[in-house]
Amino acid sequence: MTLAKRNIPAVLCNLFILCAEIIIVIIKLPSSGASAFSYYTFLSNLMGTAAAVIFLISAFSGFKRLVRAKTIIRYYATCMLAFTFIIVITVLTPMAMSAGMDPSFLYIQDTAAFHHLIHPVLSFISFIFFEDNRTLKKKQPAVMLGISLAYTAVLITLNILNITDGPYPFFQVYNNPVWATLLWLAGLAGFDYLINYLIFRAGTRSSHRT
Repeated sequence: MTLAKRNIPAVLCNLFILCAEIIIVIIKLPSSGASAFSYYTFLSNLMGTAAAVIFLISAFSGFKRLVRAKTIIRYYATCMLAFTFIIVITVLTPMAMSAGMDPSFLYIQDTAAFHHLIHPVLSFISFIFFEDNRTLKKKQPAVMLGISLAYTAVLITLNILNITDGPYPFFQVYNNPVWATLLWLAGLAGFDYLINYLIFRAGTRSSHRT
């Protein structure tokens, strides 16, 4: 399969992501306001939308300077979205069930189906199977971890200062013992790096096979 042919499904994936995200932002953001930016889910989907925009501009314009930026931003977006997808399934769903809640709201309520499931899957498929990722450097998994740690540091600080609450249970420092918060953060950081590394390896190996 040539790179040109590989681009067709990637273009379709990115067009769908962009169109769906525009509709969702128009409908959802006015009611959510600035609080939406405290959610890793929202930020990961925003990154995915930026990656879609840059990919489509690069695909249709052939602007070579965008190639490296397109690959890096798509990688970051795919890592963030994969982390969102896995945390929803392995952490937030069991938490909701243990609290006696129906976890289906994590998958079907409002924009959850797109933000938690469809967008992460489409981004992963496009990145791994249809995009050329050979320009990625070995440092990228660590850089991506740094981005996630920066987000975590900001949210933990805001929780400590009582400026915000959460938005995730493991950020609620006044509802958890210090040791539990530290254990959560260490576990999430290690899991985040593992996801980043595996996606990096899968993406670069897939590109080198073409």
